[in-house]
Amino acid sequence: MFLENLLNSKGLEGVTKFAKESCTYNFIYKYWRDVLFERVMRLFVWENTNEVKPKEIEQRLLLAGHCGITKINNENELTAMFGSFYGVSKYQDEWKSYTVNCPIYSGSRKIGKNVIVIDNNSLRNPTYMLVHHYATMLAHIEVTLIDLMVNARDSGGIPVAGTEKQKASIQKYQADVFNGKYGVVTDIGLLGINYLGSDRKTSQNIADVMQTREKILKSFYSDIGVRSAFEKRSNSVEAEVEADTSLLLLNLSDMIDKRKKGCEDVNKLFGTNWTVKIAEEIDYGLENERIQFDTVTETHLVEESEVNDENSK
Repeated sequence: MFLENLLNSKGLEGVTKFAKESCTYNFIYKYWRDVLFERVMRLFVWENTNEVKPKEIEQRLLLAGHCGITKINNENELTAMFGSFYGVSKYQDEWKSYTVNCPIYSGSRKIGKNVIVIDNNSLRNPTYMLVHHYATMLAHIEVTLIDLMVNARDSGGIPVAGTEKQKASIQKYQADVFNGKYGVVTDIGLLGINYLGSDRKTSQNIADVMQTREKILKSFYSDIGVRSAFEKRSNSVEAEVEADTSLLLLNLSDMIDKRKKGCEDVNKLFGTNWTVKIAEEIDYGLENERIQFDTVTETHLVEESEVNDENSK
């Protein structure tokens, strides 16, 4: 196969070993952490930032909760910086000074004079912990799903090995079961392999676990202000649709407002023309009041009925 040959030519792991290791919690957590973080990175579109790449701004906002925009000494171009607040002020969340740092520079700045600090939201909370939270739940649910499917092939108890040879035999048997093969545990020396009385299939079924996975993903999208494609809206009434859209707008509005305020401050201090907006795919403005999925709400049915009545006159 093309992909397998390509991976092997690059010195990467063979497909069998990779597939097995990729079923572990650590691997799946890293996968979902990176995927969810990438999806949050796409919420906003920055324009006219010139030498400052939008991804550098968003990375710092999502990871740290704020991003410093300044110039390195003796340079004309702007740079997005990680930073921290310092100094004494009346309030514990408001400062006048900000230290900036990047791989080639670190220094102190005065906010509003030679650095503009853009906030991720009103409380300057990073979004990374939200990503971590959902990546943890999704990793657990997917490991549960994999274990449920594998253990369903063998509903016996948990084998207890008394020797290294027995252990090796049990591991080989379990590897065969994982790969969908017939296997046998070899009890070398007739020493006796004991099985603990445990049903590893659990009381859950695959459909329930898959449904839970979809609900977790839907909850994540809702928390970042994105309507999920998993939603079944055919039984929704108008009030439910409007309430759901309002919640999504609430989740996005604070973040976009802070980014727009940051653009205004950068433009005022540095004479730039930065702009930022919500990505068109998730902008629930007037053009997106009709849900852009292949499901239909009662509200939309009423609208279409009224249009048909007008056309028939």
